[in-house]
Amino acid sequence: MQRAPSSPGPIDGPHPLRAIGFGAGDYAFNLFWQTITLYLLFFYTDGLGLTPDAAGMVMMVGALADGLADLGIGIAADRWRLRYRRIIAWWAPPLAILFALLFHRPATGPDLLLAIVLATHVAFRIVYALVNLPYAAWSTRVSPHPRDRTLMSGARMTFGALGAVTVAWLMPAGGDRYVQVAMLLAAIATLILWGVVRLIPETVPTQPPQASRRTVRRDLQAIGRNRPFLMLCAATFCATLAGAIIGHSVLYYFAHVLLDAPAGKRALAVMGVIGAIAVPLWTLLALRTDPRASWLAAAALALGALCVLAFIPGKPVVIWSILLLALVQVALSGFHLAAWAMLPMTVDHGDALTGVRVEATAFSLFMLVQKVALGLAALLLGLAYAAGGYGGGTADAAGRAVIFWAMVAGPAAMIAAGAAIMALAPLRGRTDQASVNMSDTPSA
Repeated sequence: MQRAPSSPGPIDGPHPLRAIGFGAGDYAFNLFWQTITLYLLFFYTDGLGLTPDAAGMVMMVGALADGLADLGIGIAADRWRLRYRRIIAWWAPPLAILFALLFHRPATGPDLLLAIVLATHVAFRIVYALVNLPYAAWSTRVSPHPRDRTLMSGARMTFGALGAVTVAWLMPAGGDRYVQVAMLLAAIATLILWGVVRLIPETVPTQPPQASRRTVRRDLQAIGRNRPFLMLCAATFCATLAGAIIGHSVLYYFAHVLLDAPAGKRALAVMGVIGAIAVPLWTLLALRTDPRASWLAAAALALGALCVLAFIPGKPVVIWSILLLALVQVALSGFHLAAWAMLPMTVDHGDALTGVRVEATAFSLFMLVQKVALGLAALLLGLAYAAGGYGGGTADAAGRAVIFWAMVAGPAAMIAAGAAIMALAPLRGRTDQASVNMSDTPSA
C-alpha cells in the first residue's frame, strides 16, 4: 500500500449529496454485518450443531481479532496517511469470498469442525476490519461541515437498516441455502463498495509539521485526554451490547419460546423496515436539538418497550412481540445515529484540545469497543443458553426462560447504564451549527 500524498486542504463548502451518497457503502457492509449479527450464531448452533458455549466462544474470539485488527489498521493509517479508497477497492473481493465460506458446511468430523469454523471466522473478521475501518475513517474526509456529517450519519444508518431488511428477507431460518444466499449478498456488497470508491472523492488533510514526530504513544495520550470521546465509547459499549443480545436472541425466541420459527424471520424483516423508517426521524431530531438528546429519547423508548414485553400478562403473542421488538429497533437506530454523528465531533474536539488530530486510531478504538461488545454478547448468550440446558436445537422450560429473560432483562440494564453515561457526557450542541460545544465539564 502506497503512502498517500498530501492534499491542498479540506473540501470547500457543504456537499449534502456527496455525504448521502457516501452512506450507500453502509448497505454493503450491513449485508455482511447483519447476517453475522442476526443469523450466524443460530447457524452455528442449529445448522452446524456446535454447542452454544462453543459457538459463543467463536464469535467472541472473532470479535477480538476484528477489533485488534481495527486498532492496528487505524494506527498505520494515521502514521502513513493511507488512501482509504485504495484499501477498500483491493480487499473487497477477498472479504466476499471469506463471507461465503462462513456458511459452508465442512465435510469433516466433529473434532476438526470447531477448528475450521474458528479459523474461517477469524480470517473473515480480520479482512472485514481491513475494509470497514478505512470506510469509517473516510467519513472525516468527505466533508468538514457538521450538518453534512449528520446527514452522512443518517444516510449510513438508513442504508444499514435497508441492508438488515435485505438480509432478513433473503437469508433462510434453516435448511441448506445459507451458502448460496451468502454468495449473492457478497457479490452485491462488492459491487456497491466499488461504486462508492469510484464516485466519492477523498481529500487527505495536509500533514502538519509535527506529524513526522508523531508516535502511537502520543496519539493514545491525546485520546486519553479527550473526555467526550471516552464517554461516547462507554455509552456505545452499553448500547451495542444490548442491541447484539436482542439481535442474536430473536430467532431463538420465536422458535423456542413462542414456537413459531417462521415468525422470527418476519420479525427481523419488520425490525429492519421500521429501523430504516426511523433513521430519518432521528436525523431530524438530532439536527433540531442535538445527538445526546436523541440518545436519551431512544433510551426511554427502548426501556418502555422492554418493560411492556417483560410484564405482558400471560404468554406473549407473536404479533405483540414483533411490534414491541420493532419499537426497540427504533431506539437502537437512534443510538447508532447519535453515536456516529457525535464521533467526528469528538475527533475535532481532540484536535482542538491537544493539537494532535487522531482520526483513524480514534475510529479504530471506537470500533474496537463495539466489536468487544458484540463478541461479549454472543459469548454471554452462549454461556447462558448452555447453563439453561439448550442444545441440539431444543429447549426445555428452563432453557426457554433463559432465552426470554436474556433477551429482555440484560439489554434493559445496559440501555439504562448507557443513558446514565450519556446524560453526564460533555457532548452538547446542535449539529447544524458550524461549531459544537463539547466542554470538558460534564453537564447534569
